[in-house]
Amino acid sequence: MIDEIKRDLIDRMQKVQKSLHASKEIETKKLEQWGDEMMAAFDKAISSVNFDIDVFEELKKKRQELKKWKIGFFKNLFPIKLTYVLSMPFIYGMVIPGLFFHICLEIYHQVCFRIYRIPRVKMGDYFIYDRRLLPYLNWFEKINCVYCSYFNNLLRYATEISGRTERYWCPIKYAHRIDKTHSQYDKFVDYLDAKNFRDKWRDLRNFSDIEKVDEKKCDFMNDKNDELIK
Repeated sequence: MIDEIKRDLIDRMQKVQKSLHASKEIETKKLEQWGDEMMAAFDKAISSVNFDIDVFEELKKKRQELKKWKIGFFKNLFPIKLTYVLSMPFIYGMVIPGLFFHICLEIYHQVCFRIYRIPRVKMGDYFIYDRRLLPYLNWFEKINCVYCSYFNNLLRYATEISGRTERYWCPIKYAHRIDKTHSQYDKFVDYLDAKNFRDKWRDLRNFSDIEKVDEKKCDFMNDKNDELIK
């Protein structure tokens, strides 16, 4: 059912995107950007709903079946590849600068966001480790998954912190199109919009929009927990 709704909504969004591309009233570059952003945001939202509803239930049902694909640690390790062994100090050695960066980032986050009155980024929204639940991974693969998850999640977390900082201090879009942007970038002032820049900048220092989103997330999680308790 969810997949059918997802396909139907994606088809509709693609039609909207095509009609927007055909319009001559707005610049083509902006149009493409808006269309891509809408599709990405929509697909992400639907995927997250689908994940919450289906995946963990399927995991419970298929646990024994998935375990059949598990490979033992030694079978996975041998034959040993010399290139992998040589690269290990460089891979796992990154934990030292990574932890140092995380500590410095968190000091800045906790101190300066309070000074600027910017809503702090919730760590739990970014540090996700659910791949360790997969029964077809052995203990060594799970450790590696947690390690990779930590670093990738740390960078996503840092991007959100820097994005909110950029919104506070310099909310101007670049002249060039940026393919991958942080969550606040679309709210920024257009590159040549000097006339409205100061007023929009002042408005963007009001983070009530983020606070409302955080409240909705909390309400959703509380409702979900109430249902689980019942």
